[in-house]
Amino acid sequence: MHWSLAIAEDIVKRRKEKKHVLATGITPSGDIHVGNLREIIIGDAVHSALLDMDVDARLIYVADTFDPLRRRYSFLPEEYEAHVGKPLSEIPDPEGCHSSYADHFLQPFLDSLADLGIKIEIFKADAMYKSGMYVGVIKEANSRREELSRIIEEVSGRQVPEEWTSFNPLCDACGRITSGIVKRYDIEKEEVYYECECGNKGAASFKGGGKLAWRVDWAARWKILGVTIEPFGKDHAAPGGSFDTGKKISSEIYNYEAPYPIPFEHILLKTKGEVTAMSSSMGTNIPVHAILEAVPPEILKHVISRVRPEKHIEFDPSLPLLNLIDEYEREIGGIGRGVAGKIPFRHLITLVQIARGDFSKLLNVIRRSGYEVREENEAEIKEIEKKARYVENWLREYAPPGLKFELQSALPTEELKSLSEVQKKALKLLAQELQEGKTPSADEWHNKIYEVASATNVEAKEIFRAIYIAVLKKPSGPRAGWLLASLDAEFIRERFESAAMV
Repeated sequence: MHWSLAIAEDIVKRRKEKKHVLATGITPSGDIHVGNLREIIIGDAVHSALLDMDVDARLIYVADTFDPLRRRYSFLPEEYEAHVGKPLSEIPDPEGCHSSYADHFLQPFLDSLADLGIKIEIFKADAMYKSGMYVGVIKEANSRREELSRIIEEVSGRQVPEEWTSFNPLCDACGRITSGIVKRYDIEKEEVYYECECGNKGAASFKGGGKLAWRVDWAARWKILGVTIEPFGKDHAAPGGSFDTGKKISSEIYNYEAPYPIPFEHILLKTKGEVTAMSSSMGTNIPVHAILEAVPPEILKHVISRVRPEKHIEFDPSLPLLNLIDEYEREIGGIGRGVAGKIPFRHLITLVQIARGDFSKLLNVIRRSGYEVREENEAEIKEIEKKARYVENWLREYAPPGLKFELQSALPTEELKSLSEVQKKALKLLAQELQEGKTPSADEWHNKIYEVASATNVEAKEIFRAIYIAVLKKPSGPRAGWLLASLDAEFIRERFESAAMV
């Protein structure tokens, strides 16, 4: 049983609701990355499991666009120092291509969710506040400030300052949402009156004139949206943490049962043996839209959904990711429709490097590898082109050096001098296989190499080394059978004969 079905069954057993709202959410403070995606993948998997059980359920995503810019991150220009403390939705796009800072980082992620086939309702926090959705819960929070302070102190163990209020006003002078101090409020007028560190004094409306403090906001959101299920990072699930506080606020202030929690471990980024936490603000991440240029959506979903939420994931986009692609193709199915789905991703890595960006040549190389390519079938050709584009991007951005090669048009004379006479004899015997117009398949090449190894009394690995040096000018390379079957037979015959004479 997949973990998502087990969770869905437990939800149905424990919760009284007949309709469920499964909420996810991320702050678009920087590139939304593969680590952030885990929350959505978990939510989507559980949502799908509930639907499969004929349970009425919605999947929603709340973008925390009204959160402030905490500091000027390293990827931002110096002038953004002036925007620290302002809501992300009210800050200009650093590259000028979207309506706001928030949308600059949010929109590519939403496009990626569509690519992943995840159907999800989108809510933007700034729009929720400005539309008045929060007015009722803000009134409740402002009128029960002392109770909220008590709950936060009891659950978190930290002391709440006397001047603390649950509402952070948006200063109408400096535009910051982090520096105003509420002096009083008027429930009837739905306003707070504040003094800002910038020297301004003003009134802020409950309708878009500020936002609730984080722990209060989370609990309020559950009630507003009717949230019954929510996945979140394990740090929020710590004793006395955000969820414990929100749960008590939800119960005692808003008279609403906190959602069924699904805490999860984080995805860590592993590159060149080093493991680091993914962070949007620090830039130590791989954006979702970037990795989806290098691997198909079904692979990214598989990488995350195959692991139970309570287990951490080390995401290494180089060889370990390729191994997971192998696993997917072996156990689940091919990637792409038609002939594209029959060509293993790993094999296409070899073919693409032989073609060197020439798509017509790639089609010929695919044919030589034993696959039927019908150029009149436009849909099939587009599938091959799409899969080849993934391979090209993965090779450029993430492939380890050992997997990269370049077919040598000229004989690598100097490198071939390192071959023994037995290795040269083996190459000559392999060349003879092609003298009668034969075009061996990958399996036939593989078997022939071992036959020649036996006939020349040399280890097969020495023949593989000779092949790679003759063709690639390096002592290692892709699977030799695949490589040779992909190349023009006359080219191989001439190359092996010439190499044997060096």
